[in-house]
Amino acid sequence: MRRSIKIIPMLIVLLILSQMAFSQKKYGIDDPDARYGGIALVQTNNGGGIGGFYERALNSANHLTANLNIIFVRGDNDYQIYDPYSSYYYNTAYYYDRPNKTRLNFLSFQLGYKRILFTDKLANNFRPFLSCNAGPVIAMDPANVPDWSERMKNINYYYNGTVHFGAGIDFVTMPKSLISLFVGYEYLNFPVKIDIPEELPPEEEWDSYYTGRRNFSGIVIKISLGKKF
Repeated sequence: MRRSIKIIPMLIVLLILSQMAFSQKKYGIDDPDARYGGIALVQTNNGGGIGGFYERALNSANHLTANLNIIFVRGDNDYQIYDPYSSYYYNTAYYYDRPNKTRLNFLSFQLGYKRILFTDKLANNFRPFLSCNAGPVIAMDPANVPDWSERMKNINYYYNGTVHFGAGIDFVTMPKSLISLFVGYEYLNFPVKIDIPEELPPEEEWDSYYTGRRNFSGIVIKISLGKKF
């Protein structure tokens, strides 16, 4: 997961540099009536996902945004357990899912404000920005069983709010096309623990066993690809 967070910014920088190197014409980004929509790839400390966004300019420097994202949460307890006894008797490697494996997804809808910086000082196709978004989150926690249909029939739902803020870069090299990179911090802290395993060990062993989490705050990286309407 940490490796993914490091690789994504490098890929985006290479993409932007290649666009700059091979594009023969630059297209303006300062449209006070612009509207953009598209898809976004999201990576956080807790996992990754995909989403969509809509952005409307109030003027050249001030934009309103809307984002819908789904994040597939992952944890350190996701790796399978090796069973040496079954492997010995059946002459083949035998693995099974941990009883406290994380099977958690976040669905969030956020409204926000985006401030485009240096609108009168930089090249017309390149803009840094500051952004802040907030909105509700639904945490979907399926039952921790192997069968997919049984998991879907037994889902616990938790509701909370989230906010994230940070900075990024908008870059335009083709007419009506936008590439955006955002790096920031997301605050997401539930009032109670969620993703609690169905079977817990004795309380004295909880320090060495995953028993659910409340705090899912951390770094968020978003790559957005959009079109102008």
